[in-house]
Amino acid sequence: MSISSTHFDRFSPFYDWDYRDYRDDIQLVVDVAHNAGDSAGNNAGNSALEMGCGTGRVLVPLAATGCRVVGVDSSPALLELARQKIAQAGVGARASLVQADLRTFSLPEKDFDFAFCVSNTLMHLSTQADQLGALQVAHSHLRPGGWLLVDLFNPDIPHLTAISGVQELADRWEDAERAASVLKWVVRRVDVARQLQETTFIYESVFADGRVEKVVLPFTLRFLWPSEGVLLLEKAGFRVEALWGDFDGNEYESDSEHLIFLAQKK
Repeated sequence: MSISSTHFDRFSPFYDWDYRDYRDDIQLVVDVAHNAGDSAGNNAGNSALEMGCGTGRVLVPLAATGCRVVGVDSSPALLELARQKIAQAGVGARASLVQADLRTFSLPEKDFDFAFCVSNTLMHLSTQADQLGALQVAHSHLRPGGWLLVDLFNPDIPHLTAISGVQELADRWEDAERAASVLKWVVRRVDVARQLQETTFIYESVFADGRVEKVVLPFTLRFLWPSEGVLLLEKAGFRVEALWGDFDGNEYESDSEHLIFLAQKK
């Protein structure tokens, strides 16, 4: 991967706070998963593979609907939080986790009905070759006719250029467990020619005794153009069936917030 699993481990105290109010993608993932039955109409007990499952934000509610889900992620710390959520939700019989590299992993099961990669996870692979490699791995784990959903942000170049180099206060919260007030700052720099956005998150925890702790987490996202995404998916062995601009299934347009591909294994 473009950054190590231990780097992602450092996100673990903040990851669920970052996503605490974000559920926009869950219903679409659930709907596609439960419509990914085989040609005989077997829509019950479908199997799904999440690439980059993090702390189980999507995996756990999907398993709660009856789908059997395997989540793959490179970060042991994030996977440990996912295990705790799986246990708390009582979905351990339908959810399992694997620590592995998204570009190269190989599971015994190669007949999943559905695979998905959301929250810009594919963009953490910062070269085109690595992104293609992950899509090929997804293809190898799906049954013939299986489905893949990939959710990315739509690269709004004027906006990315305007905020390049600007430090913004992105969020703030009270972390009762750590007894700290947390400020989240973000700085982004865009390299349009290389299709890269260098992002730095700065988590500033202020404790009751006045002590301040800063955690600085830089990472790179490689954004894709719609046509490039289609070509990569086709090269990986998929046929793109839909290109959406949001989670309601509206057609992608130039000002869409998201770039969502729905593809089927040939």
